[in-house]
Amino acid sequence: MKFIVLSLLLCAAPLLAADVPQQLMEADRAFDSATLARGLDGWMSFFADDARLNQRPTEIVGKAALREFYSGMFARKEFSIRWQPIHAEASMDGTLGFTYGVSQISFRDDQGELVKHEGRYLTVWRRQRDGSWKVTTDIGS
Repeated sequence: MKFIVLSLLLCAAPLLAADVPQQLMEADRAFDSATLARGLDGWMSFFADDARLNQRPTEIVGKAALREFYSGMFARKEFSIRWQPIHAEASMDGTLGFTYGVSQISFRDDQGELVKHEGRYLTVWRRQRDGSWKVTTDIGS
């Protein structure tokens, strides 16, 4: 009996893992929607408490420090950031994954001119104990 249960679990594991990239794509789209709706608060709601950013001159560690760092970006006049995931992959155990895609940032500069920038991004996600996905780091160009 134990062999049958173990066999069923082993057979089901690849099927469960196959669903993880879709979960990551959905989490990334929800991240974009929350940011559109709530700005910095929506953006920060998707970061893990121990998230990190490799930023010069030093690494930024923790959600509070990240909020302080990103607040300047979100404070720009008519600031907007939007993105669309293109691809997602996950670890075999389904606890870590990444998404990447295209992004668009726009804001008004000090002279009132609209600045638009199109770029690429990579977001690293970690599954939380409750099954949700949180951002551990985000890299954009």
